[in-house]
Amino acid sequence: VYEAHSTDYQPEQACRQLVKDHFAILKVGPQLTHALREALFALSDIDAELSGTGQCANLPEVCERVMLREPGHWDRYYPQDEPHGRLYRRYSYSDRIRYYWPVKEIRAAVDKLMSNLAAADIPLPLLGQYMPLQYAAVRAGELEPKPEALVKHHIRRVTAMYAAACLG
Repeated sequence: VYEAHSTDYQPEQACRQLVKDHFAILKVGPQLTHALREALFALSDIDAELSGTGQCANLPEVCERVMLREPGHWDRYYPQDEPHGRLYRRYSYSDRIRYYWPVKEIRAAVDKLMSNLAAADIPLPLLGQYMPLQYAAVRAGELEPKPEALVKHHIRRVTAMYAAACLG
């Protein structure tokens, strides 16, 4: 049995082949936190639509502000020229934003985002616009349209791919 490092973003078939070739431990990291960021930023778009500019959490902007103020986790990895730097900080597969989730200012923005959306009924058309896979699951009665459940569902599609690869 072998351990495969950095299996993030591989197609399911490639992971299945690794398991077939006796790599029984498939390590994944940035892909999971990337999925977390995707879900939170999608919810942030929904929050902006529902709450308006004065009341929304503005999570992407808060993350950008903190990352620019504290560049130690990304500046050696991403170009700094704009607009490329901004795009890499927010959307890169290496997901350097993962190191900033514990920062108090970002944690507060996530908490506000989740609180705003927990108090709202997320309209299905907005869910369909920003989180189409979760929209389908809500419509099928498989998922509650609650912010925490939506985030977990989005992340679980990554873990489900790895589980399927391991089960053959």
